[in-house]
Amino acid sequence: MPTFSVSAATRTPSVLRRWASGNSTLAPLALLNEQIFFNGDKTLGRIAPDSAAPVWNVPHHLSSNAVYRPRAAGQSVISGGQRELGAWQMADGQPRWVHKAILQVGTPFVDADRTYVGDGHWLLALSNQSGAIDWRFTPDTDDCTASYAPTVAGETVFFGPGDGKLYAVNVADGKLKWKLDESKNWQYIRQMYVTGNVLVAGTYTELLYGIHVDTGKIKWTFKAGNFINSHHVAGDTAYLWSPTGWIYAIDVDTGAVRWRHQTTRYGNSTANWGPMMAEIVTSENKVYCLDMNQMLHVLDADSGRELLRIPFEHDLRPTVSPLKDSRAVMATESGEIQLVRW
Repeated sequence: MPTFSVSAATRTPSVLRRWASGNSTLAPLALLNEQIFFNGDKTLGRIAPDSAAPVWNVPHHLSSNAVYRPRAAGQSVISGGQRELGAWQMADGQPRWVHKAILQVGTPFVDADRTYVGDGHWLLALSNQSGAIDWRFTPDTDDCTASYAPTVAGETVFFGPGDGKLYAVNVADGKLKWKLDESKNWQYIRQMYVTGNVLVAGTYTELLYGIHVDTGKIKWTFKAGNFINSHHVAGDTAYLWSPTGWIYAIDVDTGAVRWRHQTTRYGNSTANWGPMMAEIVTSENKVYCLDMNQMLHVLDADSGRELLRIPFEHDLRPTVSPLKDSRAVMATESGEIQLVRW
């Protein structure tokens, strides 16, 4: 059942705390165990939201901007861009290693032991201790550049390097388990999440896929009607925004639409949201959607009903990290990080 609400309550946010990041430009923020990690053109840092000063904030000394969201797992924080990828100690920000690009570094996926990342057309498994290449997987062709992150579930790494195929390889040694050729429908896989036995894969088109993780068999596809900027999976539900003017909540097991919320009524500008370039995020059974008009929309995760609208006066980066007690950490276009409450 579609829902649409222009009567949601509006609350004005207040800024509880500000942190200068030391960067002119920030990448999207990362939230792990109520800690915020940030990076940008100059520094990498960690923030505890209830502390006045960052836990640490260090120059990253990379040869170009850190443009990928920092990834934190185990004892490491991974940061970088297309030229190189580095690791720092989570506790104090001390540097561990730097991986220089063989061809071009893509977005990484990090677990406690390894960093999995595309470099050129290869998939590399880097040791988080040393940065050494534990193994390398080569896809069927070298005529592609692996720009988007792989993902890991159990003993399998899922990798879409941009040749229209999805590869499932063994975590231990990088040996191929299976591959899915959907080159007639996609080139790149933009995002991947695993929940249960389903890999939810967003393509660089209007299609979202549900794929069985053990076999590579396609369980379902969902056509959004226009390009999918990004999607988010929480529990057994996938959320996405389509430029046709809807946010969808999709059952991960079946691909069925649980609810949809209309964001755009063409010809009725007073009812419309701004375009959504920020990733949808969820927390405490709420869905957070930041649009380009600097409006944060808060929806009920079960029904899609809009609960709140929170307007911001300053220009925000397309990233929001919701916390408990009606708080969130936001980043501004000037490089400042703010703790806000509404």
